[in-house]
Amino acid sequence: MSSIADVWVYANNIIHSARQLVNDGLRPLGLTSAEGNILLHLLTLQPTALRQDDIVAELEISKPAVSRALASLEEKSYVRRTKDIEDKRVSLVRLTAKGLQAGPAVRKVYNEVFAIAAQGVGQAEIEEAVKFFKLISENYSRARGEKKRGNGRCSIT
Repeated sequence: MSSIADVWVYANNIIHSARQLVNDGLRPLGLTSAEGNILLHLLTLQPTALRQDDIVAELEISKPAVSRALASLEEKSYVRRTKDIEDKRVSLVRLTAKGLQAGPAVRKVYNEVFAIAAQGVGQAEIEEAVKFFKLISENYSRARGEKKRGNGRCSIT
C-alpha cells in the first residue's frame, strides 16, 4: 500500500531529474536551471518589469539565490536591473534584447522536459495530479504561515 512518503520519494526524483534535464538543455546557452527558471518567468510576463522581491515570492526561491542568479544573468547580459524611480530600495528586473532572443530556445528546453513528463499521461490524470499537488502545496504554505506566526512550530490538524 502506498503512502504519502512514497509521494515524497517520487516528487524528489521528479524534481531532481527535471532539474538535470533542464540543466543539460540550457548548458549550450551558458545557463543553469535556476537562471532558466527566472528567464522563463520573465519571458512569460514580458514586457513587464518585475520587482526582484516579486521574483522571490512568485518562484518561492530564497532572496540570496535569486540575487546570485540575477547577478549571473546580468553578467551574461540576459537581464538588466535598475532602481525603481519611486523607491530606490526596489530593484526592477527586465529582459535585455539577448534575453528576449534566448526566449524560444529557453521555452523549447522546458517544453521538451514537460513533454517527457507527459508521456503516457492522460488529461484527466494531469488534472487529478494538479489538484493533488495543489492541496499538498497549500498544506505546506499554511504550515509555514502558522510557523511564522506562532512559536516556531507547525501545527498539524
